[in-house]
Amino acid sequence: MSDQVLSQILNQLQQMDKRFDNIDGRLEKIEDRLDTMDSRLDTMDGRLDAIEEQTKKIPLLQHAVLETLEVTKRLEVSQITFERKVSAELNTHQHSIDILNRRQLRMEADIEALKRR
Repeated sequence: MSDQVLSQILNQLQQMDKRFDNIDGRLEKIEDRLDTMDSRLDTMDGRLDAIEEQTKKIPLLQHAVLETLEVTKRLEVSQITFERKVSAELNTHQHSIDILNRRQLRMEADIEALKRR
């Protein structure tokens, strides 16, 4: 083969070598990006695991809240019943006090009447 043909082949091989180097550089950048994305996905997986773990507790919290609400309602009903009873007793006591006050006034009037005689 002639030197000119060999020179052309060498020139083309060098150009191909440059292209391959360029492609290698691009592939390295792509690999770096993929590594970054992989790292981000690992972080997201960790976050999702934490969220899943926390959401497992939601039904328990809902149950506890509903139980607390039920107890609160029962306490409210009990308090209303107790207030009615206390109010009724106070009214009864007030009535008794009123009767005793009237008796006392009558007795005082009777004593005064007896003193005047």
